Amino acid sequence: MPNSDSPSSSQDESGDLTCSVCDQPAKGKHFGAIACRACAAFYRRADACKTNVKACKKGGKCQSLVNNNGWFDCKYCRLQKCYQVGMNTTNFQFDRDPISTKFKGSEVPKSMECFLGRPHCVIFVKPEKVQVKKDLIDCNDLMKKATKIFVELAEALQNMEKSHTSGPVKLVTKYGKEEVLSFFEQDFLKATSWFSYYNEFTELETETKLEMMQAMWHVWSRLYKLATAANGKRRKVCEDQLLLISHESEYTVMDLTKIEFDYSCFIDNTENSFLYKLVDYMVDLKPSDAELSFMICQACFHYAGQRFSGKIAETCEKFEKKLADDLHDFYVDEWRMPNYSGRLSLMLRINNWIKEDIWKCRQKQEIADLFDVYCIEYSHPEIFKDI
Repeated sequence: MPNSDSPSSSQDESGDLTCSVCDQPAKGKHFGAIACRACAAFYRRADACKTNVKACKKGGKCQSLVNNNGWFDCKYCRLQKCYQVGMNTTNFQFDRDPISTKFKGSEVPKSMECFLGRPHCVIFVKPEKVQVKKDLIDCNDLMKKATKIFVELAEALQNMEKSHTSGPVKLVTKYGKEEVLSFFEQDFLKATSWFSYYNEFTELETETKLEMMQAMWHVWSRLYKLATAANGKRRKVCEDQLLLISHESEYTVMDLTKIEFDYSCFIDNTENSFLYKLVDYMVDLKPSDAELSFMICQACFHYAGQRFSGKIAETCEKFEKKLADDLHDFYVDEWRMPNYSGRLSLMLRINNWIKEDIWKCRQKQEIADLFDVYCIEYSHPEIFKDI
């Protein structure tokens, strides 16, 4: 029987069809004949292995002996009946699969091998790495300057609340490679100078201090920028959604919603940063110099303790304990405030939000490193981790 009927038409009429083999309700056309699924399955198995079908015991005269359930008493006669009604393996309909019928064209959808142009056996083999020339950011001079600060104990920023409050305001509209590296260098050296006035920190070996500064400087920078922005907002130097950063003798103001960012060198963390969202909390808190120093040291030492292990982690833990004792003495002895849990809770909450921002930056950096999206590399990569 020719295979002219489409599968859709045969299936639409299947409710009124009767199997040509066993007279039971049929489910469409199978192997070129109207048949139920049971007879179609029987024919597929029986025709494939005819030698296993034993000859009829009644000489082929029992093909009409079908019981009430539609079952033949003889496999041989049932197979012969299939042949009589026109069932043939050459009439197999390849387009009955509802998934395959979606593709009306003659072209078979491309496999991964065709799409990638490589055999399946080598798809998962690591390809040869493409060599891309990257600009090297040499930080050796920066490390020498930091070492000089530690050795000579250069003047640091002792009073962050009062510094640079009357200088001119500069609006930054582009945040490219040169601007980023300039800010990074100034922040790193300022953080180094600031920690050089922490007595316990200065007692450490120079190599240990440099290693810790490579991790802590950007945490210091986040809190320093936050405190400076809050101070500028209180004095109405900057508006909402503007990040105000004090550098040298002037204020630097950035509109985080409009600034042009160079994505080829660094990940853009300005728009989604917690920094400008925390300014109002900092304005309400209005921390004193002692409280701000505690917030910066606690955030930096806690981060360094988690990033490093061994001796540095133990040192940071000791520093944090001493900071807590000193803050308690400050509240009780100077401010006469034995119940300071509310202010301490808000300070630690702001620090924890900054830590969450750092972990989000790390996730972005890991993805960027995985896909090798940066066009620069560093002589000291540890300095730029989690920034």
